[in-house]
Amino acid sequence: MAIATVLVCSCWPRAARADLDGVPRVIALGVGLSLLPSELGGDLALGAGGSGRFLAAWSFQIPVAPDSAGSETAVGSNHRVVLAPGLALGEQLGAVAGEKADVTFRARAGYRGVYHPSGGVFGFLAGLGTTVEFWPVVRPSVSPELGLHVGACCSRLSANATLILRGDGWLAGPDALRASALVGWAFY
Repeated sequence: MAIATVLVCSCWPRAARADLDGVPRVIALGVGLSLLPSELGGDLALGAGGSGRFLAAWSFQIPVAPDSAGSETAVGSNHRVVLAPGLALGEQLGAVAGEKADVTFRARAGYRGVYHPSGGVFGFLAGLGTTVEFWPVVRPSVSPELGLHVGACCSRLSANATLILRGDGWLAGPDALRASALVGWAFY
Protein backbone atom coordinates (compact mmCIF):
# COMPACT_ATOMS: atom_id res chain seq x y z
CA MET A 1 0.00 0.00 0.00
CA ALA A 2 2.78 2.39 0.85
CA ILE A 3 4.50 1.44 -2.40
CA ALA A 4 1.47 2.59 -4.41
CA THR A 5 1.42 5.91 -2.52
CA VAL A 6 5.12 6.53 -3.15
CA LEU A 7 4.83 5.64 -6.82
CA VAL A 8 1.80 7.86 -7.37
CA CYS A 9 3.49 10.76 -5.55
CA SER A 10 6.75 10.33 -7.44
CA CYS A 11 5.11 10.29 -10.87
CA TRP A 12 3.03 13.43 -10.24
CA PRO A 13 4.12 16.29 -12.54
CA ARG A 14 6.87 18.53 -11.16
CA ALA A 15 4.58 21.58 -11.30
CA ALA A 16 2.10 19.85 -9.01
CA ARG A 17 4.87 18.81 -6.61
CA ALA A 18 6.11 22.39 -6.44
CA ASP A 19 2.58 23.58 -5.73
CA LEU A 20 1.70 22.37 -2.23
CA ASP A 21 -2.03 22.64 -2.99
CA GLY A 22 -1.76 19.46 -5.10
CA VAL A 23 -0.03 17.37 -2.43
CA PRO A 24 -3.19 16.34 -0.50
CA ARG A 25 -4.84 15.16 -3.72
CA VAL A 26 -1.80 13.09 -4.63
CA ILE A 27 -1.67 11.51 -1.16
CA ALA A 28 -5.42 10.84 -1.25
CA LEU A 29 -5.11 9.20 -4.66
CA GLY A 30 -2.21 7.03 -3.46
CA VAL A 31 -4.05 5.96 -0.31
CA GLY A 32 -7.21 5.29 -2.31
CA LEU A 33 -5.36 3.11 -4.82
CA SER A 34 -3.67 1.15 -2.05
CA LEU A 35 -7.05 0.27 -0.48
CA LEU A 36 -8.36 -1.28 -3.69
CA PRO A 37 -7.70 -4.98 -4.18
CA SER A 38 -4.94 -5.46 -6.73
CA GLU A 39 -6.24 -8.87 -7.84
CA LEU A 40 -9.83 -10.02 -8.42
CA GLY A 41 -11.04 -13.33 -9.76
CA GLY A 42 -12.40 -16.70 -8.80
CA ASP A 43 -11.45 -20.26 -8.07
CA LEU A 44 -13.12 -23.58 -8.66
CA ALA A 45 -12.74 -26.91 -6.85
CA LEU A 46 -11.72 -29.56 -9.37
CA GLY A 47 -13.26 -32.52 -7.52
CA ALA A 48 -16.78 -33.93 -7.76
CA GLY A 49 -19.40 -31.28 -6.97
CA GLY A 50 -16.74 -28.55 -7.04
CA SER A 51 -17.80 -25.18 -5.72
CA GLY A 52 -16.64 -21.78 -6.95
CA ARG A 53 -15.53 -18.79 -4.89
CA PHE A 54 -14.87 -15.09 -5.56
CA LEU A 55 -11.29 -14.01 -4.72
CA ALA A 56 -9.94 -10.58 -3.77
CA ALA A 57 -6.28 -10.01 -2.86
CA TRP A 58 -3.94 -7.13 -2.00
CA SER A 59 -0.74 -8.27 -3.68
CA PHE A 60 2.62 -6.70 -2.83
CA GLN A 61 5.60 -7.44 -5.07
CA ILE A 62 9.02 -6.82 -3.58
CA PRO A 63 12.02 -6.77 -5.97
CA VAL A 64 14.79 -9.12 -4.89
CA ALA A 65 17.45 -8.69 -7.60
CA PRO A 66 18.23 -5.88 -10.05
CA ASP A 67 18.20 -6.43 -13.79
CA SER A 68 21.54 -7.12 -15.33
CA ALA A 69 23.17 -4.33 -17.33
CA GLY A 70 21.92 -4.19 -20.90
CA SER A 71 18.77 -6.15 -20.07
CA GLU A 72 16.02 -6.10 -22.66
CA THR A 73 13.30 -6.49 -20.02
CA ALA A 74 11.59 -4.17 -17.58
CA VAL A 75 13.63 -1.70 -15.55
CA GLY A 76 13.91 -2.57 -11.86
CA SER A 77 13.68 -6.24 -11.10
CA ASN A 78 12.25 -9.21 -12.92
CA HIS A 79 12.52 -11.32 -9.75
CA ARG A 80 10.00 -10.61 -7.00
CA VAL A 81 8.80 -11.92 -3.69
CA VAL A 82 5.01 -11.77 -3.64
CA LEU A 83 3.04 -11.29 -0.41
CA ALA A 84 -0.74 -11.22 -0.83
CA PRO A 85 -3.34 -11.22 1.93
CA GLY A 86 -6.82 -11.88 0.58
CA LEU A 87 -10.37 -13.10 0.98
CA ALA A 88 -12.26 -15.99 -0.62
CA LEU A 89 -16.02 -15.42 -0.70
CA GLY A 90 -18.09 -18.56 -1.18
CA GLU A 91 -18.73 -21.84 0.57
CA GLN A 92 -15.63 -23.62 1.88
CA LEU A 93 -16.10 -26.93 3.70
CA GLY A 94 -14.22 -27.68 6.90
CA ALA A 95 -12.48 -30.83 8.09
CA VAL A 96 -15.44 -31.73 10.35
CA ALA A 97 -18.74 -32.79 8.73
CA GLY A 98 -21.16 -29.87 8.59
CA GLU A 99 -18.46 -27.25 9.25
CA LYS A 100 -18.27 -24.55 6.58
CA ALA A 101 -17.43 -20.90 6.07
CA ASP A 102 -18.70 -18.36 3.54
CA VAL A 103 -15.69 -16.05 3.96
CA THR A 104 -12.15 -17.41 4.23
CA PHE A 105 -9.07 -15.29 5.05
CA ARG A 106 -6.01 -16.38 3.10
CA ALA A 107 -2.41 -15.26 2.65
CA ARG A 108 -0.06 -16.08 -0.20
CA ALA A 109 3.73 -15.92 -0.29
CA GLY A 110 5.90 -16.88 -3.20
CA TYR A 111 8.30 -16.06 -6.01
CA ARG A 112 7.30 -14.42 -9.32
CA GLY A 113 9.51 -13.92 -12.35
CA VAL A 114 8.49 -11.52 -15.14
CA TYR A 115 9.82 -11.34 -18.69
CA HIS A 116 8.57 -8.19 -20.46
CA PRO A 117 10.55 -7.13 -23.55
CA SER A 118 11.58 -3.48 -23.65
CA GLY A 119 9.05 -1.49 -25.68
CA GLY A 120 6.63 -4.42 -25.76
CA VAL A 121 3.02 -4.40 -24.68
CA PHE A 122 2.90 -8.03 -23.52
CA GLY A 123 5.12 -9.86 -21.08
CA PHE A 124 4.94 -13.22 -19.33
CA LEU A 125 5.12 -14.18 -15.67
CA ALA A 126 5.60 -17.44 -13.84
CA GLY A 127 5.81 -18.19 -10.17
CA LEU A 128 5.60 -20.69 -7.36
CA GLY A 129 4.26 -20.13 -3.89
CA THR A 130 1.98 -21.26 -1.14
CA THR A 131 -1.41 -20.01 -0.09
CA VAL A 132 -2.53 -20.58 3.49
CA GLU A 133 -6.25 -20.51 4.33
CA PHE A 134 -7.17 -19.88 7.95
CA TRP A 135 -10.83 -20.87 8.29
CA PRO A 136 -12.68 -23.25 8.57
CA VAL A 137 -9.51 -25.34 8.46
CA VAL A 138 -5.92 -24.07 8.48
CA ARG A 139 -4.26 -25.49 5.39
CA PRO A 140 -1.32 -24.61 3.14
CA SER A 141 -1.08 -25.29 -0.58
CA VAL A 142 1.57 -25.67 -3.25
CA SER A 143 0.58 -23.31 -6.06
CA PRO A 144 2.30 -22.70 -9.39
CA GLU A 145 1.14 -19.77 -11.54
CA LEU A 146 1.45 -18.57 -15.13
CA GLY A 147 0.25 -15.30 -16.56
CA LEU A 148 0.38 -12.30 -18.85
CA HIS A 149 1.84 -8.91 -17.98
CA VAL A 150 0.08 -6.26 -20.12
CA GLY A 151 1.01 -2.61 -20.50
CA ALA A 152 3.73 -0.20 -21.55
CA CYS A 153 7.20 -1.33 -20.70
CA CYS A 154 9.79 -0.40 -19.36
CA SER A 155 9.63 2.29 -16.70
CA ARG A 156 9.90 2.02 -12.94
CA LEU A 157 6.58 3.86 -12.73
CA SER A 158 4.58 1.93 -15.32
CA ALA A 159 1.27 0.46 -14.26
CA ASN A 160 0.54 -2.94 -15.80
CA ALA A 161 -2.44 -5.24 -15.90
CA THR A 162 -1.95 -8.90 -15.04
CA LEU A 163 -3.89 -12.02 -15.95
CA ILE A 164 -2.88 -14.98 -13.79
CA LEU A 165 -3.87 -18.64 -13.88
CA ARG A 166 -2.99 -20.54 -10.72
CA GLY A 167 -3.45 -24.04 -9.37
CA ASP A 168 -3.57 -24.89 -5.68
CA GLY A 169 -2.80 -28.37 -4.38
CA TRP A 170 -3.99 -28.24 -0.77
CA LEU A 171 -2.16 -30.35 1.79
CA ALA A 172 -5.19 -30.68 4.10
CA GLY A 173 -8.97 -30.43 4.11
CA PRO A 174 -11.55 -31.02 1.38
CA ASP A 175 -11.33 -29.72 -2.19
CA ALA A 176 -7.67 -30.74 -2.45
CA LEU A 177 -7.28 -29.27 -5.97
CA ARG A 178 -8.52 -25.81 -6.98
CA ALA A 179 -7.87 -23.73 -10.11
CA SER A 180 -8.09 -19.94 -10.09
CA ALA A 181 -8.04 -17.09 -12.59
CA LEU A 182 -7.19 -13.56 -11.46
CA VAL A 183 -7.13 -10.16 -13.16
CA GLY A 184 -5.12 -7.46 -11.46
CA TRP A 185 -2.80 -4.47 -11.69
CA ALA A 186 0.68 -3.71 -10.47
CA PHE A 187 3.17 -0.86 -10.48
CA TYR A 188 6.44 -2.18 -11.90
